[in-house]
Amino acid sequence: MLDTVKLCLNEWEIKKGANLTVQPSPVNYGTGELIADYPLWQREGGEAERGSKAYMNTPHLNLEVVPYYQGRGGVQCFVHFSIPKIHNGENYYSVGKEGTQAVLKQVEGELFEAGVHTNIQEASLSRIDTFQNVITEEAFLSYSPLFSLLQASRKQRRDYGTTFLWSNSQQELCVYDKLAEMENRKINTLSYPAKTMRFEYRLLNKRKIESTVGFSKVKELPTQWGVFKEKFKEAWGKNLFNIEVGEVEILASKQIINEMRYFKEKYKRDWLDYFLKAFGAYSLGKVAGLEPVKLAIEELEQGQDKNTVKVKVQRAIKKIENAKKEMELIRGEDGRGKTLATLYKELQVKVCLN
Repeated sequence: MLDTVKLCLNEWEIKKGANLTVQPSPVNYGTGELIADYPLWQREGGEAERGSKAYMNTPHLNLEVVPYYQGRGGVQCFVHFSIPKIHNGENYYSVGKEGTQAVLKQVEGELFEAGVHTNIQEASLSRIDTFQNVITEEAFLSYSPLFSLLQASRKQRRDYGTTFLWSNSQQELCVYDKLAEMENRKINTLSYPAKTMRFEYRLLNKRKIESTVGFSKVKELPTQWGVFKEKFKEAWGKNLFNIEVGEVEILASKQIINEMRYFKEKYKRDWLDYFLKAFGAYSLGKVAGLEPVKLAIEELEQGQDKNTVKVKVQRAIKKIENAKKEMELIRGEDGRGKTLATLYKELQVKVCLN
């Protein structure tokens, strides 16, 4: 259920020889003034380590020491990592409560070896991403027209092809093709279930985490473990899967309007004839398939010149194929789609009700 977490370390100490990179302040070339030179931590002996920030990146985690409020008021130390990736080697499968505690202990140990001493149980959750993998009946692109229509209250929607994101400054809802994302990272996906759709609910700051789950300290995770699944389903249910299936048909009418508008702009006064012909050919191809259409024409044209029949079949198949390409281009489909209402109901049940 938990994926990426970002922790704000409340008790931390940087030891001499720690494996951190200190980024020095930029310098005004003309005056020699240091533009962002801040005390980051006290060295052993009392003198402050200074710079614009410090950081450490390892295969398991990223750590950053940064001044806040432009250096006025203090310094914060953040550590950022994926719980499943550390536990499993990859972040496809979720990790349970005990496994999560083991990962936190491992992170604390790796920080200690790098020269950063901390009690990770006293850290605060600064960001937390929860997720659920859903095995869908269709390929991801078949659901794209549905996601293009769904709106979340007070959130901006962005579409990245195989990723849809609804977000504001405090939280994000994200759905994407998980195997496509893994393949982009050069990971072999043959051993993972096909048609995996990843749903994520991301809480982006400590205040939002506290108001949503009721706590923010790492040490409270074990006793509050069940709240994450509850809030995940609640977030998706209230924001995206909050309408009746019948209302999806109303949304579907918007899709038809967009398709008709495409033909109207392309074919001007004859747009409706072109639309009906294209939609009819497209539907015939989807319902019957190309081979049955070919056999039907040949049956009805028995006794005619074979070359004439062959040309007629070829023209019919060409029209169906062109109509299929054009309609799928408009809809962003992969040609295996169901009605939007059917796709919506499938995801609503799998994400919010199971």
